[in-house]
Amino acid sequence: MVDSQSHLYYNRPMIRVFAFWLLLFSPVTIMAQRQTPDDKAYEDMRIPRPQHRWVIDTPTGGMLPRGSFDLDFRTFSGGGLQAALGVGLMERFSIGLAYGASAVLTDTIPVYNPGLEFQIKFRLVEETRNFPDIAVGFSSQGFGSYDNSERADGSRVDRFQVKSPGFYMAFTKRFLLYNNPAGWHWGANYSLENERDNDPSAFVGFNAELAADMMFLAEYDFALNDNKPDGVYGRGRGFLNMALAWYLTDGLSLELDFKNLLRNRRGAQAIDREARLVYVEYFY
Repeated sequence: MVDSQSHLYYNRPMIRVFAFWLLLFSPVTIMAQRQTPDDKAYEDMRIPRPQHRWVIDTPTGGMLPRGSFDLDFRTFSGGGLQAALGVGLMERFSIGLAYGASAVLTDTIPVYNPGLEFQIKFRLVEETRNFPDIAVGFSSQGFGSYDNSERADGSRVDRFQVKSPGFYMAFTKRFLLYNNPAGWHWGANYSLENERDNDPSAFVGFNAELAADMMFLAEYDFALNDNKPDGVYGRGRGFLNMALAWYLTDGLSLELDFKNLLRNRRGAQAIDREARLVYVEYFY
C-alpha cells in the first residue's frame, strides 16, 4: 500500500506539468485561431521542406514525401549512438528501421542493442484548414540505452530507458504564429515494453519556426506506462523535452536536444543533452 505522502509525491509533479502546458499553449491556441489566414496564404507561408515526422521523441501526423528517405542519427547519454532509416513509399505510407548501441562514443567496448527495431506509419486523414492530420503507426524504437539486466528478485529488465511508442495515433494541426509556421501535436500510444506497467499513455508537443532556418521544439510525454512506484526508471513526472533545430539546407538539420528536464528517470543527476543530425533526400 502506498502511503499518502508517497501518493502526493507522485501526483504533485503531474499537477505542475499540467499547469505548465496549460499556461504555455492556451495563448498559442488562441493566437492560432485568430491568425490562421485563408488556405492559399497559409500554403504560401510554409517553408518548402519535408513535414516534421516527430517533435523530438514523440510522433506527429507528418509524413515523408513519396519517393524519399531520411537518415536520422542521434546521440544519447553514456556515449550511445542510434541510427534510423525511413522510406516514404507512398504519400500516406512510410516504413523504417532503427538500430543503436551504448558506449559507442567512448573508449570502451560498445554494447549493442539486441536487434533491429521497426517503424511503420500510415496517414488516415489529410490536414485541412479546420481539421488536423491524423496518422497511425507503430515504432519499437525506444530511447536511451537498452537494459536487459537482472533484478534483485531474479526477474529481468527488457526495455529501453525511455519506452518505445509502440502502437500510436498522432494528430497535427499547423498554423501561423506571428506569421511564422508552427504546429500543435498530440496523441496516444500503447507500448509493447510492458515491464511492470502496461498502461496506455499520451503525449503533446509544439514546434515553431524562429527564422527561415531555425526551429524551436517542445514535447511532454505523460509516460503513464512508466510511473509505478516499484518501476525501474519512471518517477511519475513524465518526460519534458525541448530542442533547437538548425536547418543547414531544406533537407539537412542539426538539432540540440535537452531531454528529461523533470528528471523523471531514477538515478538521473542532470538533464540529458543530446545531438541529432537528420538528412532527407529523394530517389529521383
